[in-house]
Amino acid sequence: MVDIKEWRQEFGITQQALAKASGLDVRWIQKVEAGDIDIMNVTVKRFTLLMKGISSLSEQSNNPCKMQNQVKTINGTYKMVSELLKWEELA
Repeated sequence: MVDIKEWRQEFGITQQALAKASGLDVRWIQKVEAGDIDIMNVTVKRFTLLMKGISSLSEQSNNPCKMQNQVKTINGTYKMVSELLKWEELA
């Protein structure tokens, strides 16, 4: 199960920063984190945008954390999906 809140907090990222970096609404991110929106049922585009935001901000994070090795997975997921879908606006 993907735990966006855990990832975000582990990297020291605020919901507002994630919303800005991903282009998603902060309220939508809050609903995902609260479980009001099931991450397993979001659109590929929204999930990719979310991964874009986490990827971008986690690379900038100076917080050493136990999840740092997951940054490569996050970055890879974003890059793979955006390449497969060729969404120029996501690049």
